[in-house]
Amino acid sequence: MRTALLLALPLILPTACASRYDQLKAESARVETALTKEQALVLNTDKSPADRQQRLDYLSQLRTTLSAANIGLSTIKYVVPAEQQPIAYDVLDEVYGTIKWNIPLGPNDPKKQLPPLFKNNTLNISELTAGSTP
Repeated sequence: MRTALLLALPLILPTACASRYDQLKAESARVETALTKEQALVLNTDKSPADRQQRLDYLSQLRTTLSAANIGLSTIKYVVPAEQQPIAYDVLDEVYGTIKWNIPLGPNDPKKQLPPLFKNNTLNISELTAGSTP
């Protein structure tokens, strides 16, 4: 029993000690993987070329949103005041979750909306620094 716990410890500690940035970076990688898998599925379907292209365009939009979120993530520690950074990280956590939620949906299905502090693929830092909450 003690040996099993000692062997599992290296697997548990990195997650428990990871910074919020590192946790969100890992989530971003998981979302990227999900997008890549979905794209491969779409490319290998027997749907019409028009349907396939519409689906690929939709996935491309989600990828653009993911890229924008990743840019926001990398700028938080430089642009957002320390007391507002947890809120910024919460917003991006919701953005990554929203993208992941929307991946299996079709281009014309109702989508889960992005958080208000992430409008037009931009982390709204001015609202964050003004003390707004999501």
